[in-house]
Amino acid sequence: MLDGQLNKNKLYWILQIFGWGLFYAGYTGIAVAFIGGDWQIFAGYGNTILVGFFLTHMFRKWINQHRWLSLGLAKLTLNIILSAMLIAAVWVIIVLPLNDFLFNVETPPEHKLSVLTTYVVVWVQFMFVIIGWALIYFVFQFFMNFKKSEVEKWRLEAAVKDAELIALKSQINPHFIFNSLNNIRALVVEDPGKARDMITHLSDLLRYSVQFNNKEKVCVVDEIEIVKNYLNLESIQYEDRLKYFIDIEPASLEQKIPPMAIQILVENAIKHGISELPAGGEIRISSQCLNDTLIVEVRNTGSLQSGIKGTGIGVKNVSERLGLLFGKLTSFTLENTNDNMVSAKFIIPINSL
Repeated sequence: MLDGQLNKNKLYWILQIFGWGLFYAGYTGIAVAFIGGDWQIFAGYGNTILVGFFLTHMFRKWINQHRWLSLGLAKLTLNIILSAMLIAAVWVIIVLPLNDFLFNVETPPEHKLSVLTTYVVVWVQFMFVIIGWALIYFVFQFFMNFKKSEVEKWRLEAAVKDAELIALKSQINPHFIFNSLNNIRALVVEDPGKARDMITHLSDLLRYSVQFNNKEKVCVVDEIEIVKNYLNLESIQYEDRLKYFIDIEPASLEQKIPPMAIQILVENAIKHGISELPAGGEIRISSQCLNDTLIVEVRNTGSLQSGIKGTGIGVKNVSERLGLLFGKLTSFTLENTNDNMVSAKFIIPINSL
């Protein structure tokens, strides 16, 4: 990201210098053709270009500071016109008296105008120069942002694919399938009804894992259903070692999140938390809407340990997809809340969903 920003700034300076240099060549060429030329003409017009260079650079800072790229077309057009009028006026007030004082260029009588007329004519010329500069700048910015959005789109698709592979590795690996089917087989005799329910959970879980990759977002209610299927299957394996509690605020049920976001956090909690504890532990899943944000948290018994091979891949994928979908508007944390509890929590804006 930083390298991209540096390259973008470098490109801006190259185009700024080249553009004004080209304008200087054309500007002085026209002047020489109409009124002749000497060193005063070239120096005076050079001074004019330097002031224009500085003013447009300050204009760019103002544009970025006030986020003009996010404005609608009508408001952006109005802002550009009004700014061009103001900047051109400042440009005229600086350049004409300064050039007259420094160089005192003698204009042929047939080309002389009254002072007021001269100021107005030059002001109009400068205003069109600023509008032209702004037009080129915004077209370039829109093009760059379009390319950036396309790159982020491909990155998001790649991240979603990675999440699918992570989920499939966890859920359709031989150990998971073998354990689930073996446990279901034992239930066939003891509790046929529960065995049928477990088969349904497994079927729904596998179907969701395969199909979700075509979606960027899913409702919390759909994600929670698949998490329940997963936890029901795992509870057979862990028996009394796994307890789970789900507290979902009704207002958050229809909010949208990246698919498998909660699922991967729950898998991580079991794999790197519950399974490592001889006595097992508990998982608490919650979601709520607060201050125009959706807060989703998965807490589990255990503690974070660095340096364990294979940990964090799914969590990094969830964090990356949240960043691609919501940018700086989201936050993701994975931390120890106390000596024996780990919290994985993400917060995303409701208005951006």
